[in-house]
Amino acid sequence: MTHTLHRRGDEISLSEDYVLLVMPARGYNLEGSSEKMKKVFEIISHYKTVNFGNARVGNSHRTTIDKLMTAENQRIAHAVFTDRENLLGCLKELKEKDLGISVVVSGLYDHVVQCCHSTGLKPHTVNNSLETLGAVEKLPKQEVLEIITMCGHAMVSPDLVEHLLGEVREGKRSLDNAAVELSRLCDCGVFNPYRAAKIMKKMLNSK
Repeated sequence: MTHTLHRRGDEISLSEDYVLLVMPARGYNLEGSSEKMKKVFEIISHYKTVNFGNARVGNSHRTTIDKLMTAENQRIAHAVFTDRENLLGCLKELKEKDLGISVVVSGLYDHVVQCCHSTGLKPHTVNNSLETLGAVEKLPKQEVLEIITMCGHAMVSPDLVEHLLGEVREGKRSLDNAAVELSRLCDCGVFNPYRAAKIMKKMLNSK
């Protein structure tokens, strides 16, 4: 899965952005996986996240972890962590429970590899993002790209980022409120509102 792969930013910013994706495979272990996926969300609930969910049930701004833990026919689980400690704890527990379902982690390569080594896990596959090619001058500015690429299905509009930033500048809403408004649009629950608020604050201070 690569929809969480193309997040942008410097090392400091991306060190607060790790996405966990757990998903059974059609034709392999999808049948009978519903109860295991409930267990996955239960495990996620033991750790501090800034977003979670899936497109079928909703993200953390539209649903609760309890509903995700009890919903039937779950086929995917997402969670977003801002630190390696909580990610590491979640990975350790997933390994201990040995549910037999694929686990994908997106984040800074060295950090993710260190987490795998700390839990005794060996990565099966590694995907790398190789930047954007073509007419890059048509892309939004860097800070906006850092925000909108946190939604891998392009549900967060660059124009909305600028609009909400204007409302923050005018005192109509807080940075946290603006970040949550953006995060709500990412149905899968992979958007990081904590990081979005910090990027928007940086944008405001640079004016």
